[in-house]
Amino acid sequence: PQMPQTPAAVAAPPQTPVAETTPARTEELAIRLIQVMIAAAHADGSLDAAEEQAILERAGKAGLSREERMFLLDELHKPKTIADLTVGMGDPAVAKTMYMLAAGTIAIDTETERLWLDQLAAGLGLSKAMQSFIEEQN
Repeated sequence: PQMPQTPAAVAAPPQTPVAETTPARTEELAIRLIQVMIAAAHADGSLDAAEEQAILERAGKAGLSREERMFLLDELHKPKTIADLTVGMGDPAVAKTMYMLAAGTIAIDTETERLWLDQLAAGLGLSKAMQSFIEEQN
């Protein structure tokens, strides 16, 4: 006679791996987030003192190492393109965070900044509704 299977005998379904957060991946993400803030600040063609201060304050709160702060200061005047910032961006949560940081870094008071944010949202695969929602939260 066949024995009834107990719950312990039933094979558990294979678990899908959660997005790996290795130290290298975490550092890469942190760099990308800093770069998106810098690029947003440059969206209108210049980095003003208030935008630079906002970036440095956020970085300060993040507890960056001396090496990371030096990298940030070096990057401040070398904004990345939207294509550079969004390449390989498949994680919706990261995309939303990137957009939130970009929108929070600048006062969207010029058509150039509005256009830049629209292009960033498109590059990140965010809907207009999500884009508006994030901006309302800032």
